[in-house]
Amino acid sequence: MNRLHRILTSSLLGAAVFAFWMWLFPQDISYQEQNQLFLFTWDYLGQRLALPGGPADWLSEFLVQFFYSRTAGALIMALLAVLLQRLVWRAARPSHKADKPSFYVLSCIPSLLMLVYQGDVEVLVSYPVALILSVALCPAMTRARWHRLWLIPLGWWLAGPVILVPVLLSCIRGRSWQDLLMLGYTALVFFAGYRLLAAQYPARDAFFGLNYYRLVESLPVLQIVIPAVTLLTLLLCGLGIRLRNPLVPGIVTFLLLVLGTGFGVRMTFDKDVHETLAYDWLIRHERYADVIARAEKYQPHNPVSACSVNFCLFMNGQLEQRLTQFYQCGTEGLVLPSIRDNLSDITSAEILWMMGMPNITLQYIFDVQESIQNGRKSGRFMSRIAECNIVNGWYDRAERYLDILSHSLFYRKWALGRKAMIQDESLVAADPVYSYIRSVRFQDDFVTFYDGLDLMMAILYNQNKNNFMAAQYYTVWQRLKQTEAGQ
Repeated sequence: MNRLHRILTSSLLGAAVFAFWMWLFPQDISYQEQNQLFLFTWDYLGQRLALPGGPADWLSEFLVQFFYSRTAGALIMALLAVLLQRLVWRAARPSHKADKPSFYVLSCIPSLLMLVYQGDVEVLVSYPVALILSVALCPAMTRARWHRLWLIPLGWWLAGPVILVPVLLSCIRGRSWQDLLMLGYTALVFFAGYRLLAAQYPARDAFFGLNYYRLVESLPVLQIVIPAVTLLTLLLCGLGIRLRNPLVPGIVTFLLLVLGTGFGVRMTFDKDVHETLAYDWLIRHERYADVIARAEKYQPHNPVSACSVNFCLFMNGQLEQRLTQFYQCGTEGLVLPSIRDNLSDITSAEILWMMGMPNITLQYIFDVQESIQNGRKSGRFMSRIAECNIVNGWYDRAERYLDILSHSLFYRKWALGRKAMIQDESLVAADPVYSYIRSVRFQDDFVTFYDGLDLMMAILYNQNKNNFMAAQYYTVWQRLKQTEAGQ
């Protein structure tokens, strides 16, 4: 029964985490994928391995590239949660006592707390991967004794500062003066490694994790709490508490953990942020009607959401008829001025692209990519940059981006197809999207600025009467401008 209890507990954890990402927050999966670009090159590998925690970071980015598929992303997140839970149990329980009844359900705590922490969309998958590696090293660290002299630097390089979990666990279990020396040695390893490998980074980032959180010079409280709770869980599960009937206490504890996780998720998951991410994810997959349906139930009151909803209204032929039914914020709700972060300008760039403004689109989407705070690139954004260059006939520039994308997994086929296309001008002219953008784009060069965007829409329509999008956006722009003037 105890073995069945463990199997059911791990299975329930995996199924819950899979359902959480698959159906409740699939937009977070997409957000992680679009803010990195994993490349199968030696240079890319070398850049990651050169930093403390680099192997965990490289492994996590390898996994995140599969988030291109929502199902694969949710499955990977579920497997990581179950793997962490199983490793916590294995590290806490000696093998010869593994089948004895005890509070197996407690080993779920780090995985559930990690789920709560990931309510912050800037938490990188590198963090749970690094914690998994550190917990996996716990048995070896406990048995190593003086071999910890090389195992600690290795673990610090593999996983980063969360290697403190197995170090502290081995010291608590050892309770000897040698263990106190190991704590001092660990501090020396951290300091020396920082000076040798990561001196260009702020000390706080280096000592608390370079690649755990996307926003630089930021340190969320849970990033410190989770390793501490993991260590406490290892100690609790290692007590070997024996119960005559562990099933009932296990069920009660599991229900309490579920309630606590639900409360934590509600506290950490910002509804407006995740709704805005959902709009972006749906637009990426051209599910415009779904965006409108979500906005009918709840719409964040920010310009990004207004821009996304208005765009979807246009794509469904409802912009002028249903404009007043949704939140508006003036002309910024049609096209945003460039904000230069890694989310706000995406829908505006899509609108400008479809309207026939590839140069302004290039500016917007380039700023979006360069605004990814941890310096990563994006397959999604880089693809659009390459397309803007193709439409303008700048094939040499486009090829540079296509060469980079050709070293990825999910963008490789597309990039190779575009590289073949730009070798023959007739193939570019025959492409329905590129030929349309070329036919409606500006015929003359002039200085552009946001306050004159409505005039640019009028120019686009006057030079090509087929540009219905420019005409309708111009009309609605004037309507919103009059509303603003009257307020």
